[in-house]
Amino acid sequence: MDDGSWDKTFNTIFLCTDCFSLEKIELLVKVLHFNFGLIVTSNKRMNKNRDLYWRIRFSSKSDNIKKLRSLVSPYFVPSMNYKLGPLFKI
Repeated sequence: MDDGSWDKTFNTIFLCTDCFSLEKIELLVKVLHFNFGLIVTSNKRMNKNRDLYWRIRFSSKSDNIKKLRSLVSPYFVPSMNYKLGPLFKI
């Protein structure tokens, strides 16, 4: 629950997978799409030290975000629901 966040700029959810290799990120993207039908991409980032890392980005299409929310919300504690975005209600 804690290694991700709602990004209001892009209106989407990111998973913070900063310590994973691009190869592992690409595998996870494929697994999320194949097993759950989610639209997911890898997102290249650079920190202030100019180190390159990757995050997983869920497509901002509303049906994709709704599907992700329905898959993960049963496992969330209420104090972490804000990470699923402002439209999320229990």
